[in-house]
Amino acid sequence: MIAGPGRAKTSEDGFSNELSRLKRHGASILVVGSVRPDHRRDTCRRLLGRGAEKARRRVLISTTSETNQLAKLADDADSETLSMISYDAQARTTAASRSTSDSSISSSPTEVDALADLGLAISRAIDSFEHDADGLEPAELRVGVDSVLPLLEEYGRKRIFKFLHLTNGRTRDVSGMVHYHLPVERTAKIVPVLSPLFDVVVELREQHGEHQERWMIDDGTHSSGWLSITTK
Repeated sequence: MIAGPGRAKTSEDGFSNELSRLKRHGASILVVGSVRPDHRRDTCRRLLGRGAEKARRRVLISTTSETNQLAKLADDADSETLSMISYDAQARTTAASRSTSDSSISSSPTEVDALADLGLAISRAIDSFEHDADGLEPAELRVGVDSVLPLLEEYGRKRIFKFLHLTNGRTRDVSGMVHYHLPVERTAKIVPVLSPLFDVVVELREQHGEHQERWMIDDGTHSSGWLSITTK
């Protein structure tokens, strides 16, 4: 399975096979649901491959000004396998972009203040990892965005739709996995607008004090059903 619902089993025919296929060829994942921050962080860590036996190269993007939380999401990574990017629309005059000629990954976040620069920073980080590794293995690259909401508020649906499409495609080019958090209920109007861009939609909820999630592929054609998740 794609780093997510642990070892839980599903009775849905083809679900595990579809997840395995996506892991081999690359996957884009939309995470929805209004839940507590600790639930969201735990899901993010698992999607980033925390604790995996094989090495992961991670690109972490914060759009919420919580850059101090980025490194905690991949605290088993070192500076050579971790790239952090901070988007802040209100920091126009102080934004900086990492040089394309710099093949090293700094532990300090790259700061950007525009959507186009954010896309370039993500692409450069992927290029750098691909160059350093002399080619990436399937699912070796993990990209995570802590919230799509600030981008939607700043740029609107059409521009963000294009941004997500391009970022998903660049990640899939190297058979990587990218996930984005959209902290709204699955019934929110924006979800069906964006979900066609994604291979998987993961819905989070808290039920009777338990953290639960449901994985859906092809608009629910393949589904895990609700799974109780043990946090660490």
